[in-house]
Amino acid sequence: MMQIPKNIYYTKQHLWLQQIGLYDFYVGITDFGQKEIGEIDLIELSTNKGSQLKKGSVWGIVYGTNDTLNLIAPFDCKITEKNRDIHKHTSYVNTGPYKYWFAILTTKTDTVSLLTFQDYTQLTQ
Repeated sequence: MMQIPKNIYYTKQHLWLQQIGLYDFYVGITDFGQKEIGEIDLIELSTNKGSQLKKGSVWGIVYGTNDTLNLIAPFDCKITEKNRDIHKHTSYVNTGPYKYWFAILTTKTDTVSLLTFQDYTQLTQ
């Protein structure tokens, strides 16, 4: 059965966002996303800490055995932290996708553009 935690946000591109503080979000790949692309071989974060991202811009790629997934900025934001250890443990993302975040994004945008638990459940059925 697919895991979709209720207390976090989602994007149509199969990323999850967990709010930490007022403007910061952990971001990672959803359970559905990791199942779609297969066993993860490589996670490439192409932008640096401090980079400003425009909504819709690609800031990394996740390579799986079946497919690749572009990491797309859900809103205008800044990368305030990158998980430097994520590339050492790519297979962990397959077993615990909501435990392993890729980056921390900071934005002053509200969350209305993000999907709720209900929205994402409908999208993935």
